[in-house]
Amino acid sequence: MCKDSMDSNCCCCVQGPQGVPGLQGPQGLQGVPGPQGIPGQNGMQGPQGLQGPAGSSSPSTSGCARYLNVFASVPETIQAFNAAAVGDQVLFNQVNQNSALTDFDISQANITGDIKFLQHGIYHMSWQLQARIAPPVPQPVPSWSFGFWLNGVLVPGSIYSGYTSSPNDDAAHSTGEVIMEVQANSMLRLRNTSVSSVVLNPNIGGSVFPITIASINIECLKALP
Repeated sequence: MCKDSMDSNCCCCVQGPQGVPGLQGPQGLQGVPGPQGIPGQNGMQGPQGLQGPAGSSSPSTSGCARYLNVFASVPETIQAFNAAAVGDQVLFNQVNQNSALTDFDISQANITGDIKFLQHGIYHMSWQLQARIAPPVPQPVPSWSFGFWLNGVLVPGSIYSGYTSSPNDDAAHSTGEVIMEVQANSMLRLRNTSVSSVVLNPNIGGSVFPITIASINIECLKALP
């Protein structure tokens, strides 16, 4: 062993080889966490992202719950077309449905044949008839036809015809329909547009019950202000 202090006459100590490392000791206990640091300042706002495509919009709809069904159940003779609108209209003595008294006025349907619209809208209107030429049936036998008139003006596209093929025919069926805008307080009539008088008779041969000789159906498709 070398002395702590050596003079010039003492030999130097020689260091021996490094020993084998000892085994690693067990992990120490975790220290107590330090206090939470002060939160940093908010960063700068990033740039705005690209705007996505606009969504598709649903089509605008305007429902309308107005409807009417009137029909005729008693015999009628409808005169040939009259420019003065006298005697050539169909009268209606029965009603199955009227959505509301504020929608349609049918007080004159059995007197003048008029149906009054009380609300503005787009309407689907249809008519049906069981009719025949009034006897005596002329030769050659002419066709008969009916159509809607609104406020005294013929509704385009509403005239359809029927044909009495022989004097023994009880009735022939005909129908017509149209879609159009109708203003409030408008008056609708179903009129004979032919040169012959036409008979509507509910009591036909072969039917156990009287038939419906005429009817009008009205449905509102869109309410308008």
